[in-house]
Amino acid sequence: MPKLPREVIEKKLKEMEVRKASYQALAEEIKKDGEVSTVDPDARLMGVHNHGVDVCYNVQAVVDSKHSLVVEVEVINTPSDQGQLSVMVGKAKEILEVDKITALADKGYYVGEDLKKCEEAGITTYVARPEQVNSTGEKEYLQARFIYNPEDDTYTCPQGKILTRLNNKKDLERYEYRNWKVCKTCPVRDKCTSAKRGRRISRSKNQDVMEMVDLRTKVNKELYSRRQLIIEHVFGTLKRSMGFTHFLTRRIASVRAEIALAFLGYNLKRAINLLGVDWILNEMALKKRVLLATT
Repeated sequence: MPKLPREVIEKKLKEMEVRKASYQALAEEIKKDGEVSTVDPDARLMGVHNHGVDVCYNVQAVVDSKHSLVVEVEVINTPSDQGQLSVMVGKAKEILEVDKITALADKGYYVGEDLKKCEEAGITTYVARPEQVNSTGEKEYLQARFIYNPEDDTYTCPQGKILTRLNNKKDLERYEYRNWKVCKTCPVRDKCTSAKRGRRISRSKNQDVMEMVDLRTKVNKELYSRRQLIIEHVFGTLKRSMGFTHFLTRRIASVRAEIALAFLGYNLKRAINLLGVDWILNEMALKKRVLLATT
């Protein structure tokens, strides 16, 4: 095999050093943020509807139930919807200039602190509670089967035994209730928990608000069933009728502009279906005459 000239070898080594430095920079970024995209640094790895994962963005939208018009839209690069309900509906409330508003949202938005913020802001929420599970898989021993006793701040388990609160400090995010002495001799312990010491019940400091929303959603199933019809109509139209299935731009600022234009197109399409082309053109002409007359 012929030997390579010295300058060729030196050039190759420099290229490898540059490549190594770029990989080290990526490794540091992954160590810091947990992930990195070489295509779009602002995008993140998220779960998608086909139960897989993809590098993408999370689009938040508020849709008016009467006319199916998009009131507010935002793009975030976090996979979770938690914490976005009060933010998005709060913006919609300002845009519509109303004091009170009703919001229907899926279980991804179910978080006690955010539901509390909504109630305080005049936002009446209907949100599905995520399905509860326990370590044994026995439904009769889910946390919902444990009855809270507000008069003495305890829980009664399905066997009629009392669980008391562990920590009496105020303003904790969550409170823990247990009675390991009773659990030790419980005849159905294996159905209730797989923990060595016994069953623990955790209660959020916002549990009262969460239970109020749970009850409200449960007794208004017909209203809540409209959620999918309202929001999925919009995304279905964007994807199926308008061909908007992926972003063409990169970086979150550009993606926000792109989705804003997409929803503007949707709203125009919807307005034409509701009002007709002639009515819209007449209104535009009228606004133009008014503008000319005042300038």
